[in-house]
Amino acid sequence: MRLIIPKVPFIGAVFILLLSLSAYSQNADIKGKLVKVGTQDILLGATVSIPDRNLMTTVDSLGQFKINGIKPGKIKVVFSNVSFETKTYVIDLLPGQLYELNAEMTQKGAELGQIVVNARKKTNTVSAVVAEVKNSKEVVSGISKQQIAVSQDNNAAQVMQRVPGVTIMENRFIMIRGLNERYNNVLMNDVVAPSTEVDKRTFSFDLIPSNALDRMLVFKSASPDNPGDFAGGVIKLYTNYVVEKPFTEISLGFGFRQNTTFGDFYQSNGSPTDVFGFDNGYRSLPGNFPSTNRMQTISRTSLERERAGKMLVNNWDVNLSQSLPDAKLGFSIGRKFSIGKVKISNISTFDISQSFQFYKRDFFRYFEYDPTRPDIVDQRFAYQDKVYERQNRIAVMSNFGINFGKGNVIRFTNLFNQIGENETNIRQGEDFIQTLGWRRHYLMGYRSRSIYSGQLEGSHNIAKRDKLKWVLGGSLLYENEPDLRRFRTYAPGGNTQTPKDNFIMITPPSSNLFDASRYYGKLNEFSINQGATFIKVLGADEKKELKMGYYLDYRYRDFSSRYMSFLIPGGIGADRKSQLESLPLRSIFSSENISATNGFAVEEGTRSQDSYEASNLLTAGYVSVSLPFKKYTFSGGVRIENNIQTLSSATETRPVEVNNPILSILPSLNIVHAFSEKQQLRLGYGRTVNRPEFRELAPFLFYDYKLDAARVGNPNLKTATIDNIDLRYELYPRQGETVSLGAFYKYFSNPIENINIITTEQPQFTYANASFAYNYGAEVEFRKSLNQIFPTGFFNKLSFVFNGTYIFSEVDLGKQASAQKRVRPLQGQSPYIINAVANYMNTQRQLVVSLAYNIFGSRIYAVGDLNNPDIHELSRHSLDVTITKKFNKINVKAGIQDLLNFPFRFYQDTDRNGTPWDAIDRNIFSFRRGTLFNFSISYLFN
Repeated sequence: MRLIIPKVPFIGAVFILLLSLSAYSQNADIKGKLVKVGTQDILLGATVSIPDRNLMTTVDSLGQFKINGIKPGKIKVVFSNVSFETKTYVIDLLPGQLYELNAEMTQKGAELGQIVVNARKKTNTVSAVVAEVKNSKEVVSGISKQQIAVSQDNNAAQVMQRVPGVTIMENRFIMIRGLNERYNNVLMNDVVAPSTEVDKRTFSFDLIPSNALDRMLVFKSASPDNPGDFAGGVIKLYTNYVVEKPFTEISLGFGFRQNTTFGDFYQSNGSPTDVFGFDNGYRSLPGNFPSTNRMQTISRTSLERERAGKMLVNNWDVNLSQSLPDAKLGFSIGRKFSIGKVKISNISTFDISQSFQFYKRDFFRYFEYDPTRPDIVDQRFAYQDKVYERQNRIAVMSNFGINFGKGNVIRFTNLFNQIGENETNIRQGEDFIQTLGWRRHYLMGYRSRSIYSGQLEGSHNIAKRDKLKWVLGGSLLYENEPDLRRFRTYAPGGNTQTPKDNFIMITPPSSNLFDASRYYGKLNEFSINQGATFIKVLGADEKKELKMGYYLDYRYRDFSSRYMSFLIPGGIGADRKSQLESLPLRSIFSSENISATNGFAVEEGTRSQDSYEASNLLTAGYVSVSLPFKKYTFSGGVRIENNIQTLSSATETRPVEVNNPILSILPSLNIVHAFSEKQQLRLGYGRTVNRPEFRELAPFLFYDYKLDAARVGNPNLKTATIDNIDLRYELYPRQGETVSLGAFYKYFSNPIENINIITTEQPQFTYANASFAYNYGAEVEFRKSLNQIFPTGFFNKLSFVFNGTYIFSEVDLGKQASAQKRVRPLQGQSPYIINAVANYMNTQRQLVVSLAYNIFGSRIYAVGDLNNPDIHELSRHSLDVTITKKFNKINVKAGIQDLLNFPFRFYQDTDRNGTPWDAIDRNIFSFRRGTLFNFSISYLFN
């Protein structure tokens, strides 16, 4: 396979990296200890600053401090703390010098009364996240709230694309190191998050507002205390709970999208509660509607069938309106108070938003390429979709922190999302086989989701240095998709200007999922989990520790669906049939046209496999030990997971019962070699697993209108096993800055793949275990501020973040490859990913300007078969611009999202040579979403 990799960004990265290292090599460092004069008491939380260099740190629990990367020369070091006299030292630093400065502070003579300082380690700054990454025993990447605040990112999905090796799919799912979303595991506040989609094992990151995040960490190597079910990474999302000082804030934002805002917008009738993200029952099946069994046993011409058809709301036409600007209203409050010695804090936020999206999407399919006619690729059909999407969302977060002192803290975190998604897709074009005339197909759907996730966590110091951590969590997921309508019409003669009322409805001989069809689906899922970890410090060295723990997780899902179609019974004459099918959409399925003897009949096609129940019980225990030895730190152990997965459903001919109890023994070892305080080398090995998701096991078949394809599960899937090796060199020139170079290798046994199977001329996707696969690559990342190179001026205020990843993968499908290529890259794997961010921060003017760029390499979107070649998503550039300006208590933020408006392009590899950009390759579908211009203003009451 030929890989095209942009060379210029990597060359530029290397150049800047060398420039940075050259600058760092002449800097000096200061370390030391600060105590109270006379008593030698530690002054925890005291500030150590170098005003001339704009550098600052705090004293840790051992009374120690360190400041790296200081420009040589004469400097002032200032020590300050509440109730103590400020102390200043003047020293002369030499290039490359490590200066040791031990200081004492004298208490002020004034009568200030008793002052108690409760120091809390900050976790949400760039420096804090860099320090957390440095001190981690695993290979970790992260992003802080401070970095999020200066970006144009509105949700966690957009934030994640700034992390090395991460790409975003469908604006909400993530890939890590070229592995698609099913290979990742997500934890919210240290509890496994629910899978938010019916059709895939994934978490929808767009559900988490960016302003709710404290920090995000991506663990790329295994460790015993992290879940064993992953191959790409374990993503940990932490939400805010600590209040620095009380606040109340209100915000208002608007968005204007190119080619959408103030344009024509088509939707079918909805309910008054759509604005709050849920349907009030308008679209639902009536409560007294006959059961599936009853509908399938009574005759088409019965009065009961007629009454059932008339119960259904007549909602088959689209209404023209105008799309409004996107809008978001937010309110947040932070409070802290004390009850005796107990410190309590709370952060609560409420956001309500509405957004509109319109785009045109070309959609083509072709006949098999004939090499004897190298310049000709015959079209199967040619359509253009007009897609109208509206989303309404309410997000509520309420987090509590309770500090009992002496290292005893309890946190209670809650996050709720209510999302309503309304979609209309009007497809027009020609089918060159079924030549009925000009086609117009419709999808009208509404989906609402209610998602709650909550955690109660505790952290307690035991016997001075030992620690006990515990967590109890749970989640609820309810999804409702009522009255999804999919139907096809045509205009004889192929006149593209024919009024819509002259189109003829295609009615089926029996119920199906795409002709005059109505679909109703519901999903209920809950989970409950509990875990604890005990950390024992071994001896005098705090880095020498023993960690033991367990984790229990139970998840249950109940999914049910029904579908039915309107059809014309065989006893009705041809003239009446033609008359009925030619009626306009606003009246065709109204009650007067539904009749037991002379009109439409409703017929249900629901089958046994359209519903399933499933559960998963995970019991895990682990033990690990961390042992420093000279310049090395060895951290390793074993995690044992016993997983019992069950699913109950049926096909037309037999019941389907899945019962998979699997015991997995997962060892891991991480070694860190510290060359100095600034640089270290990591090496890690770990075994992990990848389990099938409920939907992948269920025999449920669903018609995907966008792809014009079916999707069905496979109850025979096996659990995949992955061996992971990571190597990374890290350099920490000074506080908040980092440079890292890494490599990784993964070997998969029985990887789960999305494949295409031959059924009819329409593609059908399912899931299968390949024989084996491997994945390897390299990563580079650096964060650099120019204030050490340029002491003043414009460049002094610039900082940069760059990360790039190169990946190669190959999967061997084994025996099931009879209908497709046996060896190919992993589906969804990009050969390269590049992120670059430039920030200008003027603290005096309280102005921040940020530019963020992203590109990913072409990847397989859908795997082909003998009839259909692979479909590749071609590379795409994106550029965001954000400007933030503060005016006292007012914060103004303006930005441009997707400034380049680069097209989303999906091409088939017509000649099957692995390069979908050849002249003979063809566009399957492509579209542009339009540039989004955002403006928001917030006011802080404090």
